[in-house]
Parts: sequence; structure tokens; C-alpha cells
Amino acid sequence: MKKVVYTFLALIVVSTFSFAQMKLQLPTDITGESSQSFLNHNLESNLNLDLPQHITSPGGEFMKMWLIGIMADVTFPMGDLGDAWSTAFSGHAMIGYMIARSIMINLSVGYVKFTEKESIEGADNSFSWIPLLLSANYIFNPGKKFMPFIGFALGLYFISQSFSYSFFGQNIDESVTDTQFGIAPRVGAMVLVSAAIMITLAMEYNVIFTSGSTSSALGILFGAMFALH
Repeated sequence: MKKVVYTFLALIVVSTFSFAQMKLQLPTDITGESSQSFLNHNLESNLNLDLPQHITSPGGEFMKMWLIGIMADVTFPMGDLGDAWSTAFSGHAMIGYMIARSIMINLSVGYVKFTEKESIEGADNSFSWIPLLLSANYIFNPGKKFMPFIGFALGLYFISQSFSYSFFGQNIDESVTDTQFGIAPRVGAMVLVSAAIMITLAMEYNVIFTSGSTSSALGILFGAMFALH
């Protein structure tokens, strides 16, 4: 009797082990289970950790990036300002920072000097301003070759006007300086020519809130920005 019991128990153990082996060897497309071996798990972890940022987050290279730029522009005085003064040629320098993939803030400073519309013999007049502006810009298609943008700037305009003329044989020089608040909405586009260089073309409308009135001018800017990776 004992032999029968032992033989029966042995058959149960062997059958159980064989069934387990058969279950482990069944293809995953039948069982619906995925293999979770240590090797596969290791490979998955390594792939997740080693993928570069520009693959896992396209356009991420434009985040938290500093830029510097040099711009030249042609400025056309508008309204009352345009009655006395003609086109100005000027230069600007800027530094920018990408705070998000599509948003750039920048600080710029420039020098804009207008020419007289009608010169008077014996008189030499000049009018200029230095804009110190902080702006925010929204970039479309970030990371692409062609990136249009819109922006809005505000800040201070340091205005200078001087008069030099001769009166009864005496040379008289006078100058007036003033500081006024102003705004400058803008629109433009950046063209990516390399990983670190962008050509920029923009148009901005300067509105300066001078005493009792406003002075305005339309500027067309062209230049380049360089990314500091």
C-alpha cells in the first residue's frame, strides 16, 4: 500500500514540474504575457536613460538658452516727428534668454539718430534717442529653420536734441535732454542657418509718451543672433 501512495505522489510532483516547464516555454503570443527577464529590463532602463534630449523632447535645445545679437535698422519718423526729421540709421545690441520652448525675453539697447528734413544755412541741429527696452517674444515653429515671432517691448527712451547756430557773429550751442517711457510692439522672423546662428528680420513700431503728445517711428531691423550653448 505504501508503494502505491509513494508512486502516486511521485507522479503528481513530476506532472506538476512538467506542466510548469510547458507553461514557461509557451510563446508570448499565446499566453499574452511579456517577458520580464533581468536582461530585457536592463535594456529598457538603459534605453530610457541614454536617449538624447533632442529625441525625447524635440525643440528642447531652445529651452534655457542664452543668445546675443547685433542689429542694424532704418527708422522712419511718423506724425509730427516726421514733419521735422527724416530717416534715421542706427544700431542695437541685445541679450536674450529662452525661458520656454516658444518664449524668449530680451534686453536691448540702441542708438537712433535722425537727420534734418530741411537744413538751414548756418544752423546744425540733431535729434536722437537711446532706447533701453525689455521685451517678451512668442516664437512660432521653435527649432525649425524658419521661425516667425511676435513681441512686445517697453522701457525708457533717452532723448537728446541739440541746436547750433550763428547769431550776429556769435556761435550759440544749446542742447536738451529728456527721458521718457515708451513701448514697441514688433513682428518678425528668425532663420536658422546653423546650430548657433540665426538671421533676424523684424519690424517694430516705437511709441514714446513725450510731454503733452506722443512721438512715434517705424523701425526695420536686420541682424544676427548667436546662441550660447
